[in-house]
Amino acid sequence: MIVTAWVAVAVALLWLVIGIGLSMLLVKVYDIIVFRKFDLQEAIEGRNSAVAIFFSLMLLGIGLVVAATIMSPGTGVSLVNDIVLTIGWSVGVSFVATLLFFAFDILLVPKIKLQEAISNGNIAAGILSGVLYVAVSVVAMAVIMS
Repeated sequence: MIVTAWVAVAVALLWLVIGIGLSMLLVKVYDIIVFRKFDLQEAIEGRNSAVAIFFSLMLLGIGLVVAATIMSPGTGVSLVNDIVLTIGWSVGVSFVATLLFFAFDILLVPKIKLQEAISNGNIAAGILSGVLYVAVSVVAMAVIMS
């Protein structure tokens, strides 16, 4: 009985580390690779609230997807398989959200270049873009949990 409790605690801690680590890693990857118009570290040091809001909401959205995959029923195959599925869903949904960000930029607000606007401190652009990530993530959570 005690061994089972320790195993449960160890697995819970493993999921905690995976969830938080994966969420932060994906935000950092998008900071470096996709959103090159601004650097998160530099923007925070420069007190750019729009960038902080955007990346915070992106982190929240990715974290919601990671949480949904962790909470969803496992496949029963193995812990490793469940971890791979969590990583896959997280990467996939964040990729889709990023594509929608660029589509949104081109189709719905063609007079505004969102990356530039966020980089220049446009808080409205930061909120709008960040909420797009959260909205995509909430829909993805429903898919994952169903």
